[in-house]
Formats: sequence, C-alpha cells, structure tokens
Amino acid sequence: MIQSTWKSVNNLDFLKRIYFLITILFCGFLTSCAPENDKKSLQADGDLELIKIDLSEAREGKLSEFFEPEIEYIWLKDDSEDAQLNAGLQKIFFHGDKILALDIFGCKCIHIFDQSGQFLSKIRAYGEGPGKYMEFDDATIVNEELLLLGVYPPKLMWFSSDGKFLREEKLKQFVGSGVYSENEKRFYFYSSTREPGEYHVVSVDDAFQDTLRYLLYQEDRYTGNYPSRDNFIKNGGEVFLGKAFQDTIWSFGEKKMYPKLVFDFGKYAQSTEELKKNSLNLDPLQELEFINKKAKLYFHPNQWYLTESQLYSAFKYEENFYNVFFDRKNQKTSILKGRILDDLDGSFDAYSILYHFEDVKVGFKVPGRDLYDVLLNRKEELGQEAFEEYVKGKGKNFARIALQAKDSENPVLIVYSVKK
Repeated sequence: MIQSTWKSVNNLDFLKRIYFLITILFCGFLTSCAPENDKKSLQADGDLELIKIDLSEAREGKLSEFFEPEIEYIWLKDDSEDAQLNAGLQKIFFHGDKILALDIFGCKCIHIFDQSGQFLSKIRAYGEGPGKYMEFDDATIVNEELLLLGVYPPKLMWFSSDGKFLREEKLKQFVGSGVYSENEKRFYFYSSTREPGEYHVVSVDDAFQDTLRYLLYQEDRYTGNYPSRDNFIKNGGEVFLGKAFQDTIWSFGEKKMYPKLVFDFGKYAQSTEELKKNSLNLDPLQELEFINKKAKLYFHPNQWYLTESQLYSAFKYEENFYNVFFDRKNQKTSILKGRILDDLDGSFDAYSILYHFEDVKVGFKVPGRDLYDVLLNRKEELGQEAFEEYVKGKGKNFARIALQAKDSENPVLIVYSVKK
C-alpha cells in the first residue's frame, strides 16, 4: 500500500462540474497574481524570467510570429454511438505514434487514436471495485505505461499503451494530478489540499520512498476551485509547475523547487483579496458573473504551454481576451488582443491555444463541419479562380481535411510547431 500525505476531497464531483460550467462559459481564460512583496523577493533571483504584461501595448498578431510554417490537420475519426468527440476532450496529448484524448465528463474515458486520427481503442473502466474508477481527472505517460490520476476512490491506476488495465495502488488520500521526471526518476503529485500543515506538491522516487514536500498550504491565500490537470508541464526533461491564482511558475531539480518565471501584471492585476471576499459574499452564479465581466488579470494554468523558446498563456481582462507570448531567448513579451491571424495557410484564425500536445506541438480543435464552413468562406472571399490556386498550393492540407470532415461533428486537431 502506498502511503501518501494527501487529504481526500469529498466534493470532488461538485468541484469538477463547477469547473466544467465555467470552462463552457468563458473557455478557461483565467489568469493570476501573487502578493507584491512576494514578487519583489522573487525578482532578486538573477535567473528569474520576468513577464511584464501591459495591456496598453496590446496589438494584432499573426501565427508566423510564433510558429513554424507547416500546420498539421488531424481529423479524429470515431463514429461509435458513445464517442461524444464533439464536446469535452479536456486534455489531448501525443505519445509515440498515438493520440490520447481525455473525456472526463462525458464517457469518462480515454480515446486512443493513431497519428492519422484513426480510432484504435478506448480506456473505459467506469465502475466500482478493482480495476475500476468512478472519476478520473488526469493521465500521464510513465515508462511507456499510462498512469491515470485524479482517480476517485483515491488510487493510482496503470494501463498499457493500447488501453489494457495493468495494476493499481490504493491511496489513503486523493491525488489530483502528477508527472514523472525521467531525469530525476521521480514522481511529482499535486493536491489541492486545504488542510493546515499539509503540502500541495509531494514527490517520491520510483519505489515510492524518499518523500519530498513542496508548497505548504497557506490559509490566507485564495486558491479557488479548479482542477490541477494542467498544472505540470515537462519540457526538455525539466518539470515546471503553474498554480491557479499565483503569478509564479516553478521548476524542479536536484530535489529542490525554485521560481523560474513570474508574471508582472502591474496596474491590470486582479486583487486576490477581492476574489476572497467574493467567495464569502456572493453566490456561485454571482461569482461567475464577476469573472466573466469584471475580473482583471490573473494566471490560471489551463490554456498555456512552456518550451525552451516560448511561454504562452491565454488571459481575460473584464470582457476582453488576450493571447500572450513570451520569447524566452530575447525576454520579450507580445500581447495580442483577440484572435491570432492565420497567415501561414489562410485557414482558421486561432482564438487561443487550447492544448500542449507534446514538446513543441500545440494547438486546438475545431469540429469538421465548422472547418468546412471556413473553407467555403475562403472560396467566397477569393473567387473561383484564386480559390482553385489556393487549394492546390498554400491551402492544400487545410482544404483536403476540411473536405473529408465536412459532414462530421468530430474534431479536427489543428497542430502548430513552436518556433525554436
């Protein structure tokens, strides 16, 4: 039996479904800020990367500024009655020659596709007892096996890459999300604990020994009610952690945790004290109304990615949406207001980047029918002769997939490669 230090979450289902409602209404465009005195102390670290966000510098932007010229289109094809690919898919990631798509609220399953989008198999172990789960919220690959996390009742579950159940280990307390560092041969698990004296991050070695703890829970900090499935990012063998309502991104190494990047929102920052007061004085719908129409900038690791060359995050300020790119080599911030113009192949102007598929592969999904509508709009804009040249040249890949998926509600993944 694995001994852990995490408290069980009695209202897991409630919190997850509240988050689902919020995601539907404003697509997860949330962002955060730590206290100013914490920020000053962090800036004393010479290796810290500071991301200043001044909305007065917001501008229009193009995909070519941040991504390589080639765009990949992958139509996910599963026409079974319970596929439900047109909604949900809270997390999608690539591993080897497979695509794994997590549907946490619909079928409570993981769809497995090949790299061309052909359906291969499904992990669906919903139920009670050994080898079963009532809820799950995250998954990661460890030594070519899929580790299921955020499982209720609390346990860790391992599956083969083709979806076969392998083993499980029960936990005394709940684990929300996690990641495995091949460099350190260590697991890092995150918990949204609210118990004094407990820690949000617990790390163990391969034998689930040598326990390390990080980020002591602080009762005076506003934490909100959001899942942690996107808190961890791995890049170049390094593990990073972003936490809701904190403006610092942390890195792990040599059994230590240290600040790596920090957001500076200046006068545009949302007061976490105001959010704390709202949680006490407003009902849930009023809180949601505030977030949708009045909230200022704060960080929430939902739509973000981090590579050796870039950090990206989507933000919302009152009723306006922004895409923020940070050039890590030149320490330069680009703040784009609204959609990102597709000047690469002239297809779909991105609202935001929803998924970090793997390494430098990022993107979002669009229903096949909607992508076909975009193609028809291009035809109307260009005229017949120019359109024929377009689909034979610059728009060839886009047009091919849009035509194939024109009658489908299943998603087409639009995949960008981050510039190095």
